[in-house]
Amino acid sequence: MSRTIPEATIGALFERQAQALGERPFLKEKYGAEWRAYTWAEVAKAAGRIRAGLLRLGLKPGDKIAIIAENCPQWVVVDQAGLGLGAAIVPLYTTISAEETQFILNDSQASVAAVYGEAAAQKISALSGGLKALKYIVQMHPDGGGQQSAGGPGSTPAMLALSAFDSEQPAAQFEGSRDSLATIIYTSGTTGSPKGVMLTHGNLLANCEASATAISLSGSDELLSFLPLAHAFERTAGYYTPLAVGGVISYAQGLSQLAQNLREVQPTHFLTVPRLLEVVRDRVRRTVEEAPAYRRKLFEAAMRVGSRAAEFRFRGKRPPAHIALGMALFRRLVFAKIRALFGARLRYLICGGAALSLDTFSFLAAAEVPIVEGYGLTEAGPVVSVNLHGRTRPGTVGLPLANVEVALAPDGELLVRGPSVMKGYYKREEETREVLDPDGWLRTGDLATIDAEGFIAIHERKKEIIVLSGGKNVSPVYLEGKLTSDPFIAQACVVGDDRKHLGALLVPDFDALKSYAKEHKLEHAEHSELARNAEIRNFYSRRLREINRNLASHERIGAFYLIDQSFSQERDELTPTLKVRRKVIQRHHQKEIESMFGAERTSS
Repeated sequence: MSRTIPEATIGALFERQAQALGERPFLKEKYGAEWRAYTWAEVAKAAGRIRAGLLRLGLKPGDKIAIIAENCPQWVVVDQAGLGLGAAIVPLYTTISAEETQFILNDSQASVAAVYGEAAAQKISALSGGLKALKYIVQMHPDGGGQQSAGGPGSTPAMLALSAFDSEQPAAQFEGSRDSLATIIYTSGTTGSPKGVMLTHGNLLANCEASATAISLSGSDELLSFLPLAHAFERTAGYYTPLAVGGVISYAQGLSQLAQNLREVQPTHFLTVPRLLEVVRDRVRRTVEEAPAYRRKLFEAAMRVGSRAAEFRFRGKRPPAHIALGMALFRRLVFAKIRALFGARLRYLICGGAALSLDTFSFLAAAEVPIVEGYGLTEAGPVVSVNLHGRTRPGTVGLPLANVEVALAPDGELLVRGPSVMKGYYKREEETREVLDPDGWLRTGDLATIDAEGFIAIHERKKEIIVLSGGKNVSPVYLEGKLTSDPFIAQACVVGDDRKHLGALLVPDFDALKSYAKEHKLEHAEHSELARNAEIRNFYSRRLREINRNLASHERIGAFYLIDQSFSQERDELTPTLKVRRKVIQRHHQKEIESMFGAERTSS
């Protein structure tokens, strides 16, 4: 049954929910050892006061408000304050460089930047001389200070504390339409300058309607919010969609406390990216490998039965009695421990943002973790498709949402059309015309196939193709997925444009590698020593040969280099959803790449 949202704007939807749900919890965050809940009424009142203060400062419908903060209740309060006065919200990642931050603030012409934490406030203050339109910096953190002072374009922005708005009388909602601009989200991309994707209230509400229906989300559900709210996936699916149904959102404290937060919150829904699930898979396997032989055999038997049971579950069917009996046993002895990592209430573990390897998906599905993979892009609002329980096709990203049309261009590029497709790129009409045709079809840039039942399989990025000197085209993303499925490889970047064969920069999983070194009595102290050890290199050569055996000749990795330091967002080598920025990594490791291609081939 589809859901219909009658309101024209997200602000009006929030206002209706706040009036109806009042003292029910809406947002939660952890203080010390306790989780503190904020009710719908509290959030609405705080947003109304900030809205009134922003209006008093001279903001008006159509102005831009930037938010630079980790996930927290204040993010939502400022977002609702801005949306409610007709402003467009410009979310920024806290991890991007100062240069990119300045570009986005100037390109969007943001007049207010709401920041959380002294580091973010100082970052914006340091840029203030080069910010053309910014008038005010609002410190969102509880202890943020600052005195109100005159600010304006070309002058130093005034610094304000969020508490400066506490005495305001809450202001009413702006009455906009579904065509009103709600947000400009700058795509991180793996190449080129960021582009501002313009999404209207109608785009976002349409995506919420279809997403809530697809995953049966209701007011009794609770989400643990972990991915950055600056990302369209978390913003729409992890914030606006639960808002639309009256659900609860709890904010994780960060990666280091995520496992504990999952146990404490016991969410019904959790949005994540492939890398986190790969880490879970590798740690479980490493624990099994170190266990006694009888436990390893028990685990292997459990995975065989679990995989067979999953095949029936994917089709919405019950498994035969003998498989069901085996699952009853292994559920208690093996799978319960894996399921417990995500909490006992979990109904949907939704993976997006990048391609999930079939190996990781199959591993979790066999253990009865309710994993589904979806697909989307910021320009589409963002969710396009998702695998559903009982209608799952491994190796695909599922069926399109109910209000989304998909088709294939003659060259195999996936085309998307529907009410959630963006208005266009901000101030970039020519680039908008390149991806949006007059009939409303969005060119996604992804090459795909669609089977007879409508399941979409994404194969590669149209523009992210390596062309070998012999003319063969290779998808580096596909090969990187193969490489990182190896428990001893944490990250990989495949290179080889205009080369005779491919090469790979590999970041070892150093926890696994240290265990191997200890077992084989290899002395080491630093990661750099492990990466340069001749026996370790031979070990990786052997593992690559095994991977290469299942690849076409032109896809085989011919040389490799072990990197002793992880690719990171701080060095701009990863996007916020942890996809590799190939050109940046190649620039940082040019010497290693040249050295690698002078090395002997490892393929057989």
